[in-house]
Amino acid sequence: MKKVLSLLVIISCLTATKLLSQRANLDREYFQVSYVDLPTIPILDDSKRTFTSSSRNIFLEGFSRVAQNGTLDFRFTFHGTEIGDVDIKKRTHEEKDKEGNVIKTTYTYDVLCSYSSSATVSISNADSGENSSLTFSEDDSYSSKGFKTYSKASSYYNNNRYSIRDKYRTKHRNSMISQTNSKINYKYGYVPVTTSQSQHFWIIATKKHPEFANHQEASEALKAIFSKMQHDQPVDDLLIEAQPWIDYFNDVVTRYNEDDKQHKKVRYASYYNIAKIYLNLDLPEKVKEYADLLTANEYDKKDGKRLNRSAEDLINDFTINEISTRHFEVITEDLSNEPDVAIVYAEDPAEESEKAVAFLITAANDTLQTTVAIDELTKASAAIQVLDENNKAKEVAAIDSKQIVLTTGDIYEVATFTSSVASDKSNGPKFAKAIYQGNKISLYEHMGKEYVLKYTNTEDGISTMSKDFVFGFNKKLAALSTECEAVKGKIMANEYKNTKEGLLAYSQAYDACATE
Repeated sequence: MKKVLSLLVIISCLTATKLLSQRANLDREYFQVSYVDLPTIPILDDSKRTFTSSSRNIFLEGFSRVAQNGTLDFRFTFHGTEIGDVDIKKRTHEEKDKEGNVIKTTYTYDVLCSYSSSATVSISNADSGENSSLTFSEDDSYSSKGFKTYSKASSYYNNNRYSIRDKYRTKHRNSMISQTNSKINYKYGYVPVTTSQSQHFWIIATKKHPEFANHQEASEALKAIFSKMQHDQPVDDLLIEAQPWIDYFNDVVTRYNEDDKQHKKVRYASYYNIAKIYLNLDLPEKVKEYADLLTANEYDKKDGKRLNRSAEDLINDFTINEISTRHFEVITEDLSNEPDVAIVYAEDPAEESEKAVAFLITAANDTLQTTVAIDELTKASAAIQVLDENNKAKEVAAIDSKQIVLTTGDIYEVATFTSSVASDKSNGPKFAKAIYQGNKISLYEHMGKEYVLKYTNTEDGISTMSKDFVFGFNKKLAALSTECEAVKGKIMANEYKNTKEGLLAYSQAYDACATE
């Protein structure tokens, strides 16, 4: 009886050892590939692969930028950044003792606001005669927390709302340009791609498995072969180098031909690896052959179906592009300033001016909705150009107006002063962008380069580019600040400069002092 039991134990151990040796854990081994991502709407004649655009930041892989008459034309229009409702939230903070009783209550105030931007890209395709467009929108929520009083929270936002808005406007515009490039290159571009993390083989990781050493060798050899792949070089030689390992995986299939899970798993790795070799060497029909074997093997039918779809997608790309490989030379160049072009633009084509909806408050206190070009508004002085409800240009004089409020958050006031930069040097009403508006003083920006101080106890503003300011800034500013000795002392200590930042700091300090 003891001999029979001993024999059974030995047989059981041998069986367990055999099963263990056949267990095949698989690891992903990633390899590098390089190819040209083919477009979904190709320009088949490479001599017609030219484009023009309204923005130098728009680019198209595999195309030449030209000054005019490009086969593709992209017009990017940024519609501006709108500021949502500003909300100041009160937060309660309670300090408790060990028994949980509230012994102290404090409050802080948070500034909350939303920003939204939109843009449109108009696309003209002279090759197909089709026109299309892309629309973009971006939204962000802004918060600034921890102000001790409501007034401090409100004052902080009011004094910084333009710089905050400008930050989101830049962020949104850059994002939309990036999205534009991504979408147009997907549709029309020939994009060189090199990646080492998108493709992998399944390699046996169980050291006791009989195929472990061969799998490891195959992995290293194939990774070395694919590392030589370049998007602009043919892959015929790489297929020749990979063929011995294709033969090896095919041989493994014949040796692991049983219907148990572990044999199926080894066959799965072989079929999968061969399919991946063929897929990345531009042989989709061979991929389908091994994808079908993967599905029939029944270890992982999903991978078989996925590889079949990849093969069909590649066949479709080849058909649309009338090509049989993703490996060829891609030429991307800028010919827009070449001297042999019939019409040469010495500078980058100007981008279309950003437009914004605005509300004009007239001298008679009527409110009119209109549209303005922000670039033109920035340069305006005694009059501005607006677009009426029929999108026709109309001139509005400052003398007939009080204020123009943009949905972007900018406010242009009508202030009376003598400009040092406008063509009209007379003292009169002019449009100027509000930088700071306090109880005792306001700071305006005129024509994008002149700063104007307007004290509430005077009728006219004062240009800081006037001769008195330029040649005696501290003396002139101190003379205007006699009721605030602390501020006057800082002026004479050269703490303020005749710059936007310096004048803003002065205005805030003067307003705080004079309001006390």
